[in-house]
Amino acid sequence: MKTFFLRVTLAAVILSVSSCQNGNKKTKTEKHATEGAVVNADSHEIVTNSLTDDKGNTLDMEFDNTAGTATFVFNMDTIHLKQDTTASGVQCSNKKYKFIEHHGEVTLTKDGNIIFAKK
Repeated sequence: MKTFFLRVTLAAVILSVSSCQNGNKKTKTEKHATEGAVVNADSHEIVTNSLTDDKGNTLDMEFDNTAGTATFVFNMDTIHLKQDTTASGVQCSNKKYKFIEHHGEVTLTKDGNIIFAKK
C-alpha cells in the first residue's frame, strides 16, 4: 500500500513540474476560425484564416511564416504548400496546387484549374 501512495505522489509531482515548465509557452491547441488569428506555436508565427466562396465552399488556411509553409484544408483534402517569394501578395505552391492572394482576391488552383476563388 505504501508503494502505491508513493507512486501516486511521484506521478503528481512529475505532472505539476512538467505543467509548470510549459506554462509560459504559447502552443497552438485548436484551429482558429477567426480571420487573421496569430498563434505562437513553439516559436513559429502561425496565421490562420478561413474563407467561403460564392458557392459555399470553405477554404481553411494556416500559414507558418517562420517555416515558409502553408497548409490548406479544402473539400476534405489537406494540401501542404511552400511559400514563394513575390513582390506583393502571397503565393504558395507545390507540384499540383497553387495559391495566390493579391489585392484581396484569392485563387486556389489544382493542375491549372481554379477550384476556389474569392474576391
